[in-house]
Amino acid sequence: MQMSRRTAEKLIRDGQVTIAGQPMLDPTHQLSLSNLLPIKVNGRLLMLQNHTNEQQTKKVPSDTQPHIEKKTRIWLVHKLKGELVTEEDPEGRPSLLDRLKVGGVGRPSRKAYKNGQRSSLHLKAIGRLDMMTEGLILVTNDGMYARNMELPENNFHRIYRARVHGLVTASKLVAIRRGMIIDNIRYKGMTVSLDMNKNGVKVKGGGTNSWLTITCCEGKNRQIRKILNHLGLNVTRLIRTSYGDYSLNSIPPGMAVEVPVKDLDNQRRRGSIVVKRGPRKAETSKASTNSEGTSSRVEWIKQYS
Repeated sequence: MQMSRRTAEKLIRDGQVTIAGQPMLDPTHQLSLSNLLPIKVNGRLLMLQNHTNEQQTKKVPSDTQPHIEKKTRIWLVHKLKGELVTEEDPEGRPSLLDRLKVGGVGRPSRKAYKNGQRSSLHLKAIGRLDMMTEGLILVTNDGMYARNMELPENNFHRIYRARVHGLVTASKLVAIRRGMIIDNIRYKGMTVSLDMNKNGVKVKGGGTNSWLTITCCEGKNRQIRKILNHLGLNVTRLIRTSYGDYSLNSIPPGMAVEVPVKDLDNQRRRGSIVVKRGPRKAETSKASTNSEGTSSRVEWIKQYS
């Protein structure tokens, strides 16, 4: 039985999940596989593997079962504005994962089908973007790889471009770099720069809009929008261009591209963001490069603005 976390939580809160005949209303309730009671979802018995059952853990001889080696796979997906990063949304809103499945992402190749893989891979998004945010989403078939990419202590860097409406001042940029507390939630400092062209002139976003490049190392819910709104800057467009060592580059909106898996321990764009104290020079053309020293411009942005 496969469903999104949001759908599962709704079923639990609606009393559709029972343990030994008693409704379970707490989505955070933890179960022990060593002493597992019957679980039903909408009246259907949920079958889980009991690791203490010798009959279930008994190995099947290799000559009677094809050997299927699980291989970690990664797709870079350019999320569209207005999509949810979920499956089977109860309200029927557009779903990125559903769109990928319809498009054939994760479907077994002819070779994999002959080797025993008959069904499509179960895809998992690494992290999330809110409905109105665009850009890079990593999708994988390996839940453990996704978990390690998301762990807060691993501090993988996320790079965004934000088009904001409002006056961008030096004091606001300093506040973003130092971090802040909003509604009792602490947001770490981030690197931020006002986008400039090669002549040192601010890249215009139309009217009083400006483009900012922001790098953070945590993925709290809507954190960039909340921080910028707190400073009086209305976000009119938000695009993630990088996550760890994976970059969006010039992948067109809506497209998914499978890429080689990058080793977790060898990824460069990780670690806490160090905020330099003291006076800062005025933003110059160097602002068009990010903290890793690579260009933060994405060529397709003008094309699709």
